[in-house]
Amino acid sequence: MLLKALLTILLAFLLSGYAAAQRGPQPVRLSDGDSFALGKERYRLYGIDAPELHQECVDAKGHSWSCGTRARTELRRIIGTDPVECRIVSIDRFGRNIAVCQAGGRDLAEEMVRAGYATTISRRGDTNPYHAVEAEARAGKRGVWAGRFENPSEWRRANPRDDDGAPPPVTETPRDWLVAKLSDVLRAVRDWLWPQAGR
Repeated sequence: MLLKALLTILLAFLLSGYAAAQRGPQPVRLSDGDSFALGKERYRLYGIDAPELHQECVDAKGHSWSCGTRARTELRRIIGTDPVECRIVSIDRFGRNIAVCQAGGRDLAEEMVRAGYATTISRRGDTNPYHAVEAEARAGKRGVWAGRFENPSEWRRANPRDDDGAPPPVTETPRDWLVAKLSDVLRAVRDWLWPQAGR
């Protein structure tokens, strides 16, 4: 009887710790300046288009620079260490969540446009909430507006990928692997302990 009570307490403790680990903020894995993954869910920021990761732009002096990599770095800077929260607007043809996302109270899309590392996009009948911010960035010659750049959608058409433009699959992080393995171990321990405790 004592053994069963101790095993029950131990199992409850382990499972509560596991559940707490699952509830924590999901790590953000950036693909480029407007798309990322939270856990196993993929997101693209609503209303904007950032340079593609391998896209090059031209600065005011005519020098080429990696604006795609810089856009991803800027998104990382904006997020910082704050958890990312998203409100899904729709799903794109690649299965990504098109969403309005925030970190630390900052609208990520708005901040990317403000820094000059993303342009606004509008679908038919939509009003883009970031047009005024884009006009400020353009007037201030921030980011890509300091020189010349190809619109990201035009760059994608001129540089098609072998996978038809589909975003790369989300790879499992060490944390994802550890959580999955811990879940398997806890399930095995539970399945073994309950019959033992009933003796």
